[in-house]
Amino acid sequence: MKTKNNSLWLVLLVIAFTAITVGLVFVANKPSKSSTADKPAAQATNGMQVFTKLAKAKKFDATKVKELKVEELKAGNGDVVAETDTIKANYTGWNAKGVIFDSTKKSADAPLAPIEFPLTGVIPGWTKGLSGKKVGGIYKLTIPADMAYGNQAPSAETSGPLEFVVEIISKK
Repeated sequence: MKTKNNSLWLVLLVIAFTAITVGLVFVANKPSKSSTADKPAAQATNGMQVFTKLAKAKKFDATKVKELKVEELKAGNGDVVAETDTIKANYTGWNAKGVIFDSTKKSADAPLAPIEFPLTGVIPGWTKGLSGKKVGGIYKLTIPADMAYGNQAPSAETSGPLEFVVEIISKK
């Protein structure tokens, strides 16, 4: 009789353990409402923001980016920028997955922090894409990998083709 009771208790213990394990696995794999899966891809990893409402960081087909494309989002009314100029700009950059990897808008409540740099010291897609553009303008650059960081990408987030939105504030 004791063997039957011990076997029954063992079976009940195994069933209870299995039910608890299945329940825990279900709860652990259930997406929460605050999960990064529910957030836009651009905000999922780092909280950086696109600095302007004229463009959104979104996924794009990397295989279709064969040449530099420059889209004027807002016309500038200032001086024309040359490849040899130093500019002050706000920008946001994202990869083909739609993940922002750098921005002068570090978070939703952070102020813009424009930076100054020579166009000769940036990736070729910026140098070629922004030369001939006017101060005050906002431009979207779609840059193929060979005009971005190419084989020398500082991280996986910045490898391949990239997109940027750039506002030229001033030039020197």
